[in-house]
Amino acid sequence: MNTKKLDMFMNILKFGLVAVGVIACILVIGGPNAEAVLEDQESFREGASLGMAINYTMLIIIASIAVVLLFFVVQLITNTKKTVYSIIGILVALIIYLIFWAAGTSDTNESLALLEDVQVEQGTIVTTTAGLYTAIICLVIGVLAWILSPLMGKMRK
Repeated sequence: MNTKKLDMFMNILKFGLVAVGVIACILVIGGPNAEAVLEDQESFREGASLGMAINYTMLIIIASIAVVLLFFVVQLITNTKKTVYSIIGILVALIIYLIFWAAGTSDTNESLALLEDVQVEQGTIVTTTAGLYTAIICLVIGVLAWILSPLMGKMRK
């Protein structure tokens, strides 16, 4: 396929997906709010606009997962060493997450000062805390690698 045609096709696909997403967002935002009549809220939940937004979101998520898996397979075939390092990095992040998840947290609805109508399960708090700690650790490691890599290169010489 010609590169110009591929670029044009990808641009059309990109703008088309964005346009449908924007329309879905406008439909959801334009729906009834929490202070609306209960019947209006129920009809919106069962209606086509929210259904379209949810189905479109699921389509994008599933397509994204498929593209990521396809990318890893292609990269594993063409550039095995770097891809294995990437997979090891993902596994290390998963292990860090599971360690924090297993350790739990001392946070509760009361210590987080959540309102009475915003109470969440303890499992949700533990999962969120583990994800936040994992993200912070990965960011710190990334910043340290970015800062220290020039120094390590100079030390090797």
